[in-house]
Amino acid sequence: MPRLASPMTALQVQNAPTGRHGLGNGLYLLVRPNGSRFWVFRWTRAGRMREMGLGRAPGRNKDHAAIPLKEATEAAGQLLKLVRSGVDPLAQRQQAEAAAKSAAQADVAAAKTFRDATAEYVKAFGASWGNPKHAKQWETTLRTYAFPAFGV
Repeated sequence: MPRLASPMTALQVQNAPTGRHGLGNGLYLLVRPNGSRFWVFRWTRAGRMREMGLGRAPGRNKDHAAIPLKEATEAAGQLLKLVRSGVDPLAQRQQAEAAAKSAAQADVAAAKTFRDATAEYVKAFGASWGNPKHAKQWETTLRTYAFPAFGV
């Protein structure tokens, strides 16, 4: 007979002993021996047990980044609906992260490099330096010292 999950209060979450504590709807509180606490959502897909971390759970110390019990319960409920509709939430998260990473890489690729910025600066202000030799010296100094420091 399966063990039934019992609901916990916020105080019980903070004081839970080391181990994995089921709260129902696939939500678990994982308490490690060092005292760190994490929310984990577990489900079965194609006969395999899957797990997905939802974030840190509040502990005895004040952790402003921790996810409260109510939010974790709501998130687990939404994830359970996804699982029941045939969607793998972990695969969905990984696809979203991959899309965000590729978008960030595209932004970096389109960004102006230090070399481009210095070339524009010299072109814009080089004539105002009075002597063309001074602009050439400035470019040489950048090429010798600044570009290698920035890996350009």
